[in-house]
Amino acid sequence: MQRLTLSLLLVVVTAVLGLGWGIDRWYNAQFAEQEDPTVSAYKLLGRELAQLVDANEQAGIWSSDNWQSVSKLQPQLTAYIDFPLPEDVKHSFEAGESLLLESGDQLSLHFYLARQQRVLSLTLPEELHRETNNSLRWLLTLLFYGGVIIMVLIWLYPLLRRLALLRNTTQAFGAGDLQARIATDKHSYIHTIEQDFNRMAQRIEQLIADNKLLSRGLSHDLRTPLARLRFGLDVLEEANLNAEQQRNLAHLNRDLIAMESLVEALLNYARLEQAVIAFSPQPIQLAMFVTQLRDDFYRGQVELFIAPSVQHQIVQADPEYLSMLLHNLLQNALRYGGGAVQIGMQLADGHLHLQIEDDGPGIPPAERASVLQPFYRGDGGNQAISVSRGHGLGLAIVERIAQWHQLGLQLDESERLGGLRVTLIWPLSN
Repeated sequence: MQRLTLSLLLVVVTAVLGLGWGIDRWYNAQFAEQEDPTVSAYKLLGRELAQLVDANEQAGIWSSDNWQSVSKLQPQLTAYIDFPLPEDVKHSFEAGESLLLESGDQLSLHFYLARQQRVLSLTLPEELHRETNNSLRWLLTLLFYGGVIIMVLIWLYPLLRRLALLRNTTQAFGAGDLQARIATDKHSYIHTIEQDFNRMAQRIEQLIADNKLLSRGLSHDLRTPLARLRFGLDVLEEANLNAEQQRNLAHLNRDLIAMESLVEALLNYARLEQAVIAFSPQPIQLAMFVTQLRDDFYRGQVELFIAPSVQHQIVQADPEYLSMLLHNLLQNALRYGGGAVQIGMQLADGHLHLQIEDDGPGIPPAERASVLQPFYRGDGGNQAISVSRGHGLGLAIVERIAQWHQLGLQLDESERLGGLRVTLIWPLSN
């Protein structure tokens, strides 16, 4: 960032000072020695008039009221002592050179009357001032700012190219290409940022590889002994055991089921983290999809209310992951609710809302953000315990799948049933 800041400062300073100096030199070379022909004509006329006035003070030329009132040149006589000038200008002025001054929107010519020790002043027409100054002033101003903009754009071009490369690489990395890296350029303005990204990508790739290795280890090293334990317990169930032994065997069975459930939940969540199954969204008629899922798995357990306006609404979703998300939410509602579960679909605020509500204890507002984190169970065994058989992963899986679909996910209290209401806010398909 320091390199970027310094280079930007350098190019701006160079553009401003360099262009300003260059335009000034060019102007002096092209126009400083040239004079508008009209101004030259006025100078010649004014010089002759000054000589005439100076030589004929008593002739009545200046005192004529008619010339002063009619002339647009606004002639004035000023005592030379009341007309201060810098020393370098004073010598040339007293030598007979005319003096052209600019004040605001006016140009004025001044001539020295040596015999009378006065100064004759003539105001040039306003049109002449605009012609000789404004057009050139605007041209030079546009040239200056246009040059600065061009130099800044030239400086920005390689930066924008590197930023576009960084964006494309991050998009590829986020889409699952974990080997995507930026080909760094030591001359790049963002060289350090590119290096930091590559180091970050390398570390993330290593972490995911370690996570996959851990998942494979869990799958092999835990499932195999669990399977042997299951086989042993099944053999014991066929033996002639007394009542005490049967109770102990039942406890062992429950503990083994809980352990198998935990291992399976961990593996499922690890698969989501690793994106083992490709996420492939496709157009889905959501109302028909939800209706079919309810009829196949939850008929008689879940009520369905679909507004007519969303019957044929199409959304982008992955059917497999969408089914997993809905199953988790519905099983959670059935497990921790009081028996009443409803699915509602409607349009609200220009978005498609899919809501799952129950009549259970709900989730306190202070815990609603926490229950979306893995392994969070909440207090008092309430509905914050997720659906993955009580391991605190169900709602975390829901939150992850919702992120993949770019859905809004809200947890609040159901107004109709009094329990938890989960709202999925769906972006409508264009």
